[in-house]
Amino acid sequence: MKKLKILFQQAMTISTGILLGIGLEGFFAERQGYEFVLGWEDLLMIVVTGLICAIPSLIWLNEEEMTRGQFIIRLIGHCLLLYGIVAGIGYVAHWYSEPKEFAFVSAIYFLVYLFVWLVSYWNGWRNQERINQALKDIQDQE
Repeated sequence: MKKLKILFQQAMTISTGILLGIGLEGFFAERQGYEFVLGWEDLLMIVVTGLICAIPSLIWLNEEEMTRGQFIIRLIGHCLLLYGIVAGIGYVAHWYSEPKEFAFVSAIYFLVYLFVWLVSYWNGWRNQERINQALKDIQDQE
């Protein structure tokens, strides 16, 4: 159940990051005089992409200790795997049709990847603080 909760949180964080990225795209497109339209299928693909990209995040949920090298290799593999997934979904969903659009989707991907890591780190830190406070409260009661 814990993994399912984490999977759902990751999917929502990824989807939120994608929405922020698309919002930026729309902002810049409108400033350059282009019409920016989002259809229902685009919104559905955002949620689907969030769910699909959350699944590989389960590689971070094992309890084993990693060396710095293992962490870096796993991080690079994770990033590239998700990049391939997003590029594939983008191709199928027609998010890009020329190199300039692909470059923009790629830039948004890396910004979303960073956003998700920052949010995940912040959530982990916040949970750790709550646990430490609960332990301190228990010690104070004794």
